[in-house]
Amino acid sequence: MSIFIGALSFFLIVINTLFWCSLLLTIAIFKLLIPVEAWKRICTKWIIVIGECWIFCNGLWIRVLHKPKWSIQGFDSLDKSNWYLTIANHQSMADIFILQGITNRKIPMLKFFMKDVLIWVPVIGLAWWALDMPFLKRYTEEQIKKNPSLRGKDISKMKKAFERFARYPVSIFSFAEGTRFTKTKHASQDSPYDLLLKPKSGGIGLALSTMPYIKKVLDFTIKYESQYRTFWDFLCGRMSNVQVQVKIIDVPENLVGKNYTEDEEFRGELKEWLYAIWEEKNKFLNNKF
Repeated sequence: MSIFIGALSFFLIVINTLFWCSLLLTIAIFKLLIPVEAWKRICTKWIIVIGECWIFCNGLWIRVLHKPKWSIQGFDSLDKSNWYLTIANHQSMADIFILQGITNRKIPMLKFFMKDVLIWVPVIGLAWWALDMPFLKRYTEEQIKKNPSLRGKDISKMKKAFERFARYPVSIFSFAEGTRFTKTKHASQDSPYDLLLKPKSGGIGLALSTMPYIKKVLDFTIKYESQYRTFWDFLCGRMSNVQVQVKIIDVPENLVGKNYTEDEEFRGELKEWLYAIWEEKNKFLNNKF
């Protein structure tokens, strides 16, 4: 039975994605072709509405097929006219569906940090582009040594992406660990948290530096009852019992109005602040379901 549910879930994801992406891309093209600010704002509003409908329809088939038991602690509707920085631990592709499902139309749409190579994913990559997700390219030290002109380019692109979001409220989102948790990755990092990887502060620091109007952080901690974590497990409904703890945190005064790239003290304070948040996450994940 679970295989049938998985196959049907996959079919519904594909159909839902193709339908809404076709609308997204049509409007995005018109937005690109007519470089008038007022027109761009109108197109952006339409794109957000379509994105919210896409998320709603994903939530619909999840409720019908999986009958999920999502226990959400500490989260109510917030002001959609404000900007938020949102962070979470990362264990599975299912995280994205859960986070979108519980935040849809309650806060401004989540804008995920995306690796630049993901824009080439068929259909969905262009949809993420249309939704104005910030695509980030990271250069290794080896690449920078071979071509010093690359130094700082990733940061300048991030800043440019964030500056666009001054036009309308968004929820900048970061899986601060940078990748999904696995035992192998955990062991290689020597993480101080038994159920989490170390949080990375770069993207968060640049967001706070570039968007000083962000005053609130929404901290999501996702905990699955099942030990299954693959996307197929999610499609089959094996990850439907979930607890999500949400904390609304004021951005500390010492982290406001600083320059992440130039202020070493700020980088240290931000790292310390994030590590304290991760310590609390780890305690929650260690509690019995």
